[in-house]
Amino acid sequence: PETLQKTVDAAIKTGNNMGISTQDFIDTLKWLEEELQFEVDDDNAIIPLDEKGKDIMYTLNPREPKFFPLSISAMAKVFYAAGESWTLSTKMYDVTNYAYFSGNLEEGQIIAQRMVDEMKSLEAKRCILAECGHGTRSFRWEAPNYLEQEFSFEVETSVELLAEYIREGRIKVDPEKNQELVTLHDPCNLARSGGIYEEQRYILKKCVKNFVEMTPKGIDNLCCGGGGGQLSMSEYNERRMGIAGLKAEQIKNTGAVVVATPCHNCVDQLIQTNAAYKLNVKIKTLAEIVADAIVLQNEKEPIKEN
Repeated sequence: PETLQKTVDAAIKTGNNMGISTQDFIDTLKWLEEELQFEVDDDNAIIPLDEKGKDIMYTLNPREPKFFPLSISAMAKVFYAAGESWTLSTKMYDVTNYAYFSGNLEEGQIIAQRMVDEMKSLEAKRCILAECGHGTRSFRWEAPNYLEQEFSFEVETSVELLAEYIREGRIKVDPEKNQELVTLHDPCNLARSGGIYEEQRYILKKCVKNFVEMTPKGIDNLCCGGGGGQLSMSEYNERRMGIAGLKAEQIKNTGAVVVATPCHNCVDQLIQTNAAYKLNVKIKTLAEIVADAIVLQNEKEPIKEN
């Protein structure tokens, strides 16, 4: 479809599917860095750009700098609290690969190879994939096949990394900071296709006071309705939002106030579902929930009532 191809073309031409200029990207990150420093009360809290030899090169869904910048702040706060050695690339940060949906192998190879090349250029040890279902599947699992090469670096999702930080005590979290009832939407490409479904539950049980599951859940959870690249194709809007009714009913049945999901594609679809079906819920990424739960070293823990 033409609208899907335009998204692929933007990624090929500009390095990201939203067509964000490098200067606009840098300006956004510098603003977010100032906000981070204010929040954690530390002028040394930075969002590093293009730094070589770091343990982690972090990626983003371009919807973050374009529409949801606070999710970048959330992950930056997590990295700060964990004392992580990390960087963002200003050249290749886009975790998505819409050629995966269009089926154009050559264009899919171009996009994936750019990520591989940037990892090598920055000499990073681990590529951490942002909260994006198809981004995870297309790069972690599919790219080695259509590039016909094994990665010389580790590839991991931010979901796995967040769970690792909590499990190893690298960040301290307090579930009392997230009081509202939270439910979880499992992205198809992360859970059903990628086998990642326990980690997000571990994170939520550590970071929120009240958690409730959808029915069905995990690998059996219903699609949000925005998968398969449909969000980039306006001609499928009516069908997409019709399918969303099933997910809306699932959410209603939980009674939750917050819907957490580790996928920006799902976030966008769920925001539209929230409005269309008048669910009156909040949609959050896992990074945002973890960031809200973090207890910094210079922060006093709240006094808990008996």
